Formats: sequence, C-alpha cells, structure tokens
Amino acid sequence: MSDADIDDDFDDDFVDDDDAKMVEEAETSVRTRLSSLEKRRLIDNLLEEKRLAKELKDDLDDIDNFDEDGDDWEDDL
Repeated sequence: MSDADIDDDFDDDFVDDDDAKMVEEAETSVRTRLSSLEKRRLIDNLLEEKRLAKELKDDLDDIDNFDEDGDDWEDDL
C-alpha cells in the first residue's frame, strides 16, 4: 500500500465523523425543542387547571352567599 492510499482512507473517516456530528447535533436540537414544547404544554395545562379551580371556587362561594328567600336579609341569623 502506498502512502497516498493511506491518506485517502483517513479522508473518508473524517467526512463520516463530520456527518455523524451533524446528525447528532440535529437530533439533540430536535430533542431539546420537543422537551421545551412538552414543558410548555405542561405549564399551560397547570395554568388551565388553576384557572378552572379558581372559577369553581368562585362559583361555590357565590352559592354559599346565595340569599335563598330573596329578601336581602341575612338568612343565618
């Protein structure tokens, strides 16, 4: 084998390494974006649950303060 053949063999390996590195970076980028989207979805769900819980609590408070006989007087006395 001549020296030129040896040099050619190594050139191909470096190209493959660069391609592999680019693929790995792309996969990492996709995983990061998916992770960010998943986190955002979880945060949105949590905020929606809190909003619904507050709305339900407000509705229950309104029911507790409901004047059953409509006379503007305190019914608890």
